[in-house]
Amino acid sequence: MKTQKVDSTKKYRIAKELLEKNKYFEWLSKEEMPPKSYKDHPISSEEELKELKKTFEKIQGYSLGCYIRMKRTDYILNNTKKGENKFTFSYTATPIGQMTAVFFEERLCLLEFNERKMLESELNEIIKKNNAFFEYKETKYSKNLQKQLNEYFSGKRKEFDIPLLLIGTDFQIKVWKTLQKIPFGEVVSYQKESEMLGNPLAVRAVANANGKNKISIIVPCHRVIQKNGNIGGYGGGVDRKRYLLKEVEGVKQNL
Repeated sequence: MKTQKVDSTKKYRIAKELLEKNKYFEWLSKEEMPPKSYKDHPISSEEELKELKKTFEKIQGYSLGCYIRMKRTDYILNNTKKGENKFTFSYTATPIGQMTAVFFEERLCLLEFNERKMLESELNEIIKKNNAFFEYKETKYSKNLQKQLNEYFSGKRKEFDIPLLLIGTDFQIKVWKTLQKIPFGEVVSYQKESEMLGNPLAVRAVANANGKNKISIIVPCHRVIQKNGNIGGYGGGVDRKRYLLKEVEGVKQNL
């Protein structure tokens, strides 16, 4: 399975070979919060950008965009100290990549793969809606999360009993609670999920809400596929979705 597995302890170390190849990588290594757009990077042309991306991935082992996204989210997690409500975060290991977990007291409110494109906006939403700040801390709750994920990936657990804090609109929360009703090892279509919600005409809105799910695996949006049987999208990547369904949950359907 092709996934970009990046250890959080190593993800911001740019290889010496890269630093020696191009001044751009030296600039990037010093930027705490690199701009989102490459237009704001010291790159002279599309051709140079293409070559930089190719060189970075060849030597570093994952994409340049992945590096920039993770560096930006790391900055948010470690430099947001002005809120009133403390949310703790830690890193969780899985066979398909490392994940960022965020808790408010004992309740899990975010579990995402480190390079997830939506992670930055999800963290900002938590800050805005909860007047939050983040603090790195391994707690008994994060250790229990790691234990239950280990059991899930090793075939010893089919259901999670982690207390959750769902942060979203009323409609999104209803959709996410509906996702939790889909059993281990089963898949449903977006149409079926809409019917389970009691709103069979809301297929597009339901699909959008699935895409905004902040708690991967435990709120199982990976169990929803297209009506024609195609696997459909997944914020953590289609390869991961297929692995969860086929390798972990034993879904027999050809996906």
